[in-house]
Amino acid sequence: MNKLLTFAFIGGDKRQLCAASQIADAGYHVRVFGLDKGEMSFKGKVSKSAAECVSGADIIVLPMPYTTNKSTVNAPLSNTSILLSEVTDSADKDAVIFAGKVDCVFEEMCRESGVKVVDYAAREELSVMNATPTAEGAIQVAMTNTPYTLRGSRCLVIGYGKIGKVLSAALKALGADVTASARKYSDLAWIKTNGLNGVQTAAIGEIADRFDIIFNTVPSLVLNFKVLSKTKPDVLIIDLASRPGGVDFDTADDLNRKVIWALSLPGKVAPRTAGGIIKDTLMNILEELGV
Repeated sequence: MNKLLTFAFIGGDKRQLCAASQIADAGYHVRVFGLDKGEMSFKGKVSKSAAECVSGADIIVLPMPYTTNKSTVNAPLSNTSILLSEVTDSADKDAVIFAGKVDCVFEEMCRESGVKVVDYAAREELSVMNATPTAEGAIQVAMTNTPYTLRGSRCLVIGYGKIGKVLSAALKALGADVTASARKYSDLAWIKTNGLNGVQTAAIGEIADRFDIIFNTVPSLVLNFKVLSKTKPDVLIIDLASRPGGVDFDTADDLNRKVIWALSLPGKVAPRTAGGIIKDTLMNILEELGV
């Protein structure tokens, strides 16, 4: 990899700052902007504006997700708002923008500016590696918000994708009584093979009253009124799904069910690990692009 490459990190949370630091430690030129509240040492350059940061940079890295409102960069650690247009308009034409959860709106902005954009959140290795800090973070949230141990507790994990697999195994290892749900018969077969109780996701309402803790990993409405009304009054629901989530939050509030929407856990509970995952993913993409 060409160590003369210049990386520009714009916005994001502590995992972006950790990724920037690790890339700088590897010998690359790194600039950052919009990470003012990171409270971490950084050996690269801290730019005074987004335009200054991205100008002349070969690789521009936006957070995951890149935005929450379609107009500004997702920058919870920034003291100022950062317009997406400032990033795309200031980028060199031969630069590559890496962003998480890219949509058609941003693709069009980049196309109009003549800049290539790559969605690193779509990479399989990133989602696989992120499953572990997400699962550990979910367990931390559960431990903090329950008056009992996970050992012996009855847990439902909705969805048996990457996070569901890792989380279910970790809960079982801690001694919890784990049921996992899935839509596909093949996933239900794996659930049984892995020594867990299994249920069709469409049928979770039939057994919802059994569980002390419910973890959702499905980013569509699965915990609706029909299901929520069957849950125990003191149930803890932890939604790990990305927006729009999988819980009818208004109904949960009306029913006085405790719900925690635990978004972006890797960056909150394990920023150094999460930053390393981003760094490795970016390097893999650059190697494939021959940069």
